[in-house]
Amino acid sequence: MEDKTKRGLTVKETSIDEKLNVTADKGMIHDMDGIGHWVPIRWYFPKDSFNLEAVTIHAEAMEKKYTELRELTCPDDND
Repeated sequence: MEDKTKRGLTVKETSIDEKLNVTADKGMIHDMDGIGHWVPIRWYFPKDSFNLEAVTIHAEAMEKKYTELRELTCPDDND
C-alpha cells in the first residue's frame, strides 16, 4: 500500500513500521523547526498474514485521516 501524498519523497530506509508491524519504505520530512521525522511512504503487507480486507481497513483509515485534515485546513466555502 502506498501513501500518494508522499510522492516525490525519497526512500531513505526500509524498516518495520512500528504502528502496523510490517516492512515499510520510509522517508525523512522536516518540520518548521528543522527537526527530521521518519514517515512511512509505502507498506508491504505479507500475503500470508494479511488479506485484501485487512489492508483495505488500513487504507480506509489513512484516507479518513487525510479527509479530516483537509476539512480542517481547507474547509469548503459554501456561501
